[in-house]
Amino acid sequence: MTALAFAAPRRHVRVHTARPSRRPRHSPARHARRTHVVTWELRSFAAASAAIAVAFVLALAYLAGSTGVATGGYEAQRLQAERDELRRQNALLELEVAKLDAPARIELAARSLGLVRLAYVPVVPAVPLAARR
Repeated sequence: MTALAFAAPRRHVRVHTARPSRRPRHSPARHARRTHVVTWELRSFAAASAAIAVAFVLALAYLAGSTGVATGGYEAQRLQAERDELRRQNALLELEVAKLDAPARIELAARSLGLVRLAYVPVVPAVPLAARR
């Protein structure tokens, strides 16, 4: 049998020494470049998002306008049809009034009621009446 020897895990212990380190962990140039890339990415994302939002708003405005125009057109057609129907009914009513106002029809209706034409129509003169006291 072979015996396996396990070594204890090494722990990294940082010892502070008086000597300065050779260079900082993140160099300012590298950090600035990284920030610039992140800033560019964020700017491009924001610009794309803004462009999409503007396009969406413009599309909604276009749809609202075209829907309004179509609705107005349908309403105008409905009102024109209603106007034409009312004109037709008015013409029929005027024809009926003309038939009812015809003198021959009035005379026929009077005879059916037993009315006769008078040969003499008495006329009462209009004399001003004096007030009696």
